[in-house]
Amino acid sequence: MAEKRRALIIDDEDSIRDACRQVLSRMGCSVDDTGDARRGLGMALKNPYDLILLDVKMPRISGLDILKQLKMESGISAHVVIITGYGTIEMAVEAMRHGAFDFLAKPFSAAELRKAATCALKTPGNALLEGDISELIGDSNYMLKLKDTIRRVAYTDSTVLITGESGTGKELVARAIQRLSARSEQPFIPVDCSSLVENLMESELFGHVKGSFSGAEQSREGRFQMADGGTLFLDEISNLSLATQAKLLRVIQEGEVPRVGSSKADSVDVRLIAATNRDLRALVTSGQFREDLFYRISVVPIELQPLREHPSDILPIARYYLDLYTKRHKGREGQFSREAQQSLIAYTWPGNVREVKNTMERLSVFCDNETINLSDILYYGQETGAQVPVGDVHTGRMTLVAVEKEHITRALEHFDYRIGKTAAFLGIDRKTLRSKIRNYGIDADE
Repeated sequence: MAEKRRALIIDDEDSIRDACRQVLSRMGCSVDDTGDARRGLGMALKNPYDLILLDVKMPRISGLDILKQLKMESGISAHVVIITGYGTIEMAVEAMRHGAFDFLAKPFSAAELRKAATCALKTPGNALLEGDISELIGDSNYMLKLKDTIRRVAYTDSTVLITGESGTGKELVARAIQRLSARSEQPFIPVDCSSLVENLMESELFGHVKGSFSGAEQSREGRFQMADGGTLFLDEISNLSLATQAKLLRVIQEGEVPRVGSSKADSVDVRLIAATNRDLRALVTSGQFREDLFYRISVVPIELQPLREHPSDILPIARYYLDLYTKRHKGREGQFSREAQQSLIAYTWPGNVREVKNTMERLSVFCDNETINLSDILYYGQETGAQVPVGDVHTGRMTLVAVEKEHITRALEHFDYRIGKTAAFLGIDRKTLRSKIRNYGIDADE
């Protein structure tokens, strides 16, 4: 007969302790509880528990201080699930950095507690130390902390909100969370909310039944049904209409998806990860985003920094993608010169990692030199007003005109002087390209 798993509840609210005890007891756990924080700390240090539910705010000693003593100082193997109110979400995220396995935001349901407890009890005590995240390049302090956060979040089933500028890798982080989670073998369904047509948003997300609207010739599953058992990634969630936001909130709360045109909802088990490059708090203030939904999706917030805030990662990222695209396009391997390295680090990269990838792919196509010089790096596709260091950051050896002329010449050579294809590649029309060829004195008669 299998030994019972042991659980401890430390919370100064009698009603919370009683409700949690009932749920855990029905799950087959042997449960102890106390409303005294210091006594709870002593019990946790003395007894080999598998799971500890720990309230953040208690008299005499805070849950965060207890957590630090249990995980950082004593190194107990029990998984600690923090209990917190919405007003202390940031504190709960900090608790996860100090060793908490997961956290539950009040008010939580019995189903939410069962899910968190089940996940904690089936995860080995050392699992959080494992899990490679090779898709995130760099070893800055920021990157190391981000990887640690991803590992900790992955082993929970909490809803995650990833924020950051365009191109910072929000979907990459979402996929890393999925890959390290217990849902890794289940579907990962990405949805670009900015591309959804407004009058079809609900159908795309929740599905519809045949005849529910004009053009609905057959029943169709929505993205929630497709992601059942796995992870749904809602990119640019700020683009959802208020009506769709209301239905999404209900899905998150009840775990049931209302198909358009059906009175019966589909039950789904989906881990939700949302992302946006906009300030959702500002949108809540302006009435464009529901406050209750904001709190529901931002249980675990992860903010991604732009490249300019961790410049030590720029060269490793650039080298990684240059090697990747050189092999893909069967190009010649090259190394960055000192001046080229200085320029890459000095550039502000308004498009972040996405822009680095595009720049390295262009470089792998156009550059055949063993040493990649400053003149080989072509900063194109940047946003309006971006600072472009087109020459050595110390001497200013090259001018923007020289770089543009060089880039156009290389593009013409690559496309055998076909104006249409070259213009399309450069992102300009044929007339503009011909004008630049004439102004720069480029010989395009070949």
